[in-house]
Amino acid sequence: MGTVQAVQAQGSLVHLVTAGTTLGVRALMKNKQPVPVKPIDQATANKNAAANTAAIIAAQPKELVLHRTPTDQLPKKAAEQITALEAQLEQCHAAMLANPSGIICTPEQRAAIQRAAVGVARAQSSWNLQPYQQEMAYYQAEDARRQQAVAPVAPAK
Repeated sequence: MGTVQAVQAQGSLVHLVTAGTTLGVRALMKNKQPVPVKPIDQATANKNAAANTAAIIAAQPKELVLHRTPTDQLPKKAAEQITALEAQLEQCHAAMLANPSGIICTPEQRAAIQRAAVGVARAQSSWNLQPYQQEMAYYQAEDARRQQAVAPVAPAK
């Protein structure tokens, strides 16, 4: 349930930001003359992309905390779904440890984790999904960091 609420909240936030941006742009357009847009060179674009990636990484958890539920503490109603979610996350953890520079979670794995989290939320709406979300955020941040480290940097002209 937490995932569904988070997705709904995220959607609402995006809608509010979009609406606010639109209103702000309209207000600026009424009061000011258009400013010519300066073209951005490739070095600046690369620098901006690196800064955005760094900001995403900085916003993510610094420490990986694994949340695994002992079998005897699993609720009967959602035991299968929780075990499946934890198994998906464990695959990402194993991939992270196996290769210090490779991809941790593929898009397919991320989708499978999302489906598993939704399955848990449906089966046991009171189950706290936040530890799993934090673990996934860590893997996503680590994937972004690894991709940034591997990405070739174009020389400044």
